Amino acid sequence: MERFHRRVLLSQEDLSAGLDALALRLIPQLEGKEVTVIPIMGGAMFFAADLVRRLPAGLVMDFLRIQTYGDAMSPQKEAKPDWVPHEDNIRGKTVLLLDDILDTGRTMKEAKRFLTEEMGAAEVYPVVMIDKPVRRAVEMHPHDCILKIEDDLFLVGCGLDLAGKYRNLPEILALEEIKEN
Repeated sequence: MERFHRRVLLSQEDLSAGLDALALRLIPQLEGKEVTVIPIMGGAMFFAADLVRRLPAGLVMDFLRIQTYGDAMSPQKEAKPDWVPHEDNIRGKTVLLLDDILDTGRTMKEAKRFLTEEMGAAEVYPVVMIDKPVRRAVEMHPHDCILKIEDDLFLVGCGLDLAGKYRNLPEILALEEIKEN
């Protein structure tokens, strides 16, 4: 990370408060429904773990993986599922689809389409930690989020990564490459 200027976008305290508020907004919407939480591996794992501990017990968790970034700072390939949840956990259920960030929208759009059209989810609520509409390439909006940012920042921490690194940072940092003169 030496080649980047770093700025804290969300501290641990702000992130925790955002998770608390998000859970309070989601609880009444999920009440009385059979809910399966589906984090999109790997970035959403930290967000999902922190969020589900704030939701009522009895949720089913399963997982979906859709990879598009590889080692780059922008999407490198088409979004396609390559690890899918068990159909019994999806068919006819309400799915809380979690991801760390919604930027281009390709991954979330494909995940929602796949869970609804191919796996038979009754409804899918796409929920993200960070909504970054400035990079949106397809029509896709989150059901809810912790933070919406209008700038095109590259972020790491709390599941967000740079070539697989820095996911385990406890806060969210914005990185700006240092320009050499």
